[in-house]
Amino acid sequence: MGVRLTYNGIELPSFAKTGKIKNPLHPPISLVTTAIAGRPGSFYFGQNLGEKTIEVPIIFSSVTKADLPAVRRALVDWLFYDEPKQLILPDEPDKYYMAKVSGDPDIDQMMNTGWGTITFICPDPFAYSVTEKTVSFVPDNPLTVTNNGGLETYPQFHFEFTGNTTEFAIISADEYIYFGQPASVDTQTPTTKRTKVLDDPCSSVASYTAGVGVDGGTVTGSLMSDGSAIRASDYGTGSTWHGPAGVKSLGQQIQDFTVQVEAGFKSGYGYQVGRLEVYLLDVNNAIIGKIAIRDSDASIENPYMEARAGNLSTGHTFVNYTGPVGHWKQFNGPIRITRIGQRWEFSCSRRDSNGNLYDTFSYSYIDKDNQYNQQLAGIQIHFGTYGTRSAVSTNYIEQIQVWNEKTLLSTEVPYVFEPGDILDIDCAAGTITKTSNGNQESFYYQMDPSSSFIRLEKGSNDLSIYPNDIITNSYVTFRERWL
Repeated sequence: MGVRLTYNGIELPSFAKTGKIKNPLHPPISLVTTAIAGRPGSFYFGQNLGEKTIEVPIIFSSVTKADLPAVRRALVDWLFYDEPKQLILPDEPDKYYMAKVSGDPDIDQMMNTGWGTITFICPDPFAYSVTEKTVSFVPDNPLTVTNNGGLETYPQFHFEFTGNTTEFAIISADEYIYFGQPASVDTQTPTTKRTKVLDDPCSSVASYTAGVGVDGGTVTGSLMSDGSAIRASDYGTGSTWHGPAGVKSLGQQIQDFTVQVEAGFKSGYGYQVGRLEVYLLDVNNAIIGKIAIRDSDASIENPYMEARAGNLSTGHTFVNYTGPVGHWKQFNGPIRITRIGQRWEFSCSRRDSNGNLYDTFSYSYIDKDNQYNQQLAGIQIHFGTYGTRSAVSTNYIEQIQVWNEKTLLSTEVPYVFEPGDILDIDCAAGTITKTSNGNQESFYYQMDPSSSFIRLEKGSNDLSIYPNDIITNSYVTFRERWL
């Protein structure tokens, strides 16, 4: 039996077969030109590729009237998805398109006549290799990568570091990606820029002391840990915001810092409300800042991200962001605040089922009058609900980390990567992620602005890594593609 049409990894149901598939030689091409009066012809400014349309005739065989309901349901289940899926055509089983069914196929009419046409639209008009290629880097040697596709393609890079470096670069014939800065051997000293002062896996609440107060509410109820996360065991009672809170001391005071919590905040129903807050405390347990995720909408799930420098009465809230309605619903991932000098920065990201970050939001604020410069000495976590309303059903923190961001001398240059760090770059998606000591963060904004994501041209491509003696288990992966 020959190769059958496959969509989203599932073959065309056995009660049907395909006729002659109409797959155009290439997607629609429109030229971008400008005509100038009095000048023959026009100026050429490139071209645009339109979406590709693939028409698949379907022929039904041995389908009786009694079979129609089951056959109809099987075909609908095979065809319909919310997003484009992989479509593999019988004559090119080594390639796939990202396609989605379009139009309004009259399945009942198709069943009556015994045949019909299903139209697939490919918003991305390229065909991709089913097999992903992987080529490993060898220390001290450039790497040659061969792209046998019909077009350039955009690779993914993975690097694991075995040594310290203040700079790192990936270089191709026409592009490069660069991180960090060089260090002069005679006038500058490489150094570690940050040190971790707290790494709480949230396996216990024994080291937490009583809460010292929360914004617009009262501390009630109690905290608990199930061994992997801290949450509210009960919220107590109150007419406004209320719930448990606990304080954890850092054992030292730090001027420049990053505080990050790995959190989950998911409503089971739209009417549930709640908040998860992390307060920054000075040596006297006075509030000097806050990050939070809050849902105070009792009709739909619509959380807001919050960040503030200073306390409730005199501070500056620089993030109060929801995005499109419901954007942060069913949230899990890191929430972070950093202060270095007079610059405050907030960021949050979702984490997928594979542990990878996506959908990152960040925003910064410059405290130009230097009002909010108190040293950090502790943090307070708080889980809250409002009045007698139903609380957000999933609300927890599973890791708390605090770093001391070292203020460098003019002669010091920070390491951009250290032993154990992992760097992942997706040149197609335009994402960069760094993992240090199990902590994953978006690293896009640490890329030098003059950098550009690397393309693998058709044919042979030489890639060089500098420095090339501090990596292991490092490789480039890519899929060849065609029009």
